[in-house]
Amino acid sequence: MKKIILTIDYELFLGEKTGTVKNCMIEPTEKLATIIEKNESRMTIFWDILHYYRLLELEKNFSELRHDRNLIKEQILNLASRGHDVQLHLHPHWLDAEYENGKWNFDYKRFKLHNLSDENNPNDINTIIGCVTASKRLMENIIKEVNQEYKVNTFRAGGYLIEPFVKIKEALVINEIKIDSSVCLNSFNSHGDFSFNFRSYPNKTQYNFELTPKYLVTTGSFLEVPITTVRIPALINILFKLFIRIKYPNLENERIGVGTNEFHKSNGISYFKKIYKYFNPRINQLTTDSNFKERLDYIINKVPNYSTMIIHPKLLNQHTLKTLEKYVSTDKFRFISIQDFHTEAKKPE
Repeated sequence: MKKIILTIDYELFLGEKTGTVKNCMIEPTEKLATIIEKNESRMTIFWDILHYYRLLELEKNFSELRHDRNLIKEQILNLASRGHDVQLHLHPHWLDAEYENGKWNFDYKRFKLHNLSDENNPNDINTIIGCVTASKRLMENIIKEVNQEYKVNTFRAGGYLIEPFVKIKEALVINEIKIDSSVCLNSFNSHGDFSFNFRSYPNKTQYNFELTPKYLVTTGSFLEVPITTVRIPALINILFKLFIRIKYPNLENERIGVGTNEFHKSNGISYFKKIYKYFNPRINQLTTDSNFKERLDYIINKVPNYSTMIIHPKLLNQHTLKTLEKYVSTDKFRFISIQDFHTEAKKPE
């Protein structure tokens, strides 16, 4: 049986169209949990907790936000009581989010945790250390209603923006968070303040590090659990692109959550760059996001045991849910949480 560490980013869309809590978070997450529990699988839920924090701040003025917060709390407590692992995911731009006419308006100047103040003030959520401290405390106070032993010990940076790690290290150390799952192996993004580049990071399913996850340090006090990716050769990539056009032309429109993550301006891609990209190898995450059965089968058969999968519930659709259901209905796959991994495999590779 191949064991895959399943992680989900529990959040709304982060662009101009956020979608709804019900469609982006509640319904798809419950459908996913119901499916994977059929073979006693579990997952790590990276909760975008600053969204919840902002709901708490504003709910006295907006009854619909109070309703959203209650839905989220009810689901998180239910999932935690069912044995799923809930951990820390931070999108600090929520601290500046405004709610007007039934719509969220975002300022992305503080999208990255590193852009908060580096003042050593754990009581101010507008500082790096204060944001991590307040977020951890809020999560633990909620989940201890159903699990007194619960601790936040794992982190995923919003937008995978973990670097420079040294700037946020102390905030994690003080809060006893020693596991990170922000690195997306071999991938990169060149969109200004949202940029990252993981093309030269250790190609491991898990490894220790100290000052940066770019370098494996055997005695490092932090554990990186990177999101697994697979390099799809150019010819196979072309075949998959043709496949999705012919067999699944409406797949992207069938997702449960309706919204957009387009929060940076694009100058467009030239025709020649599009052609160049089309004929290049593709780095594909181990994910159902914008994926289809045949490509996901290819990827999941390539990855080693204890690889890490990422799913955004807002991007799930009936096709990908059925694909996951087929996986758990066999004895070939079982999904586990990051905490399960520590129980089953004590040491990283």
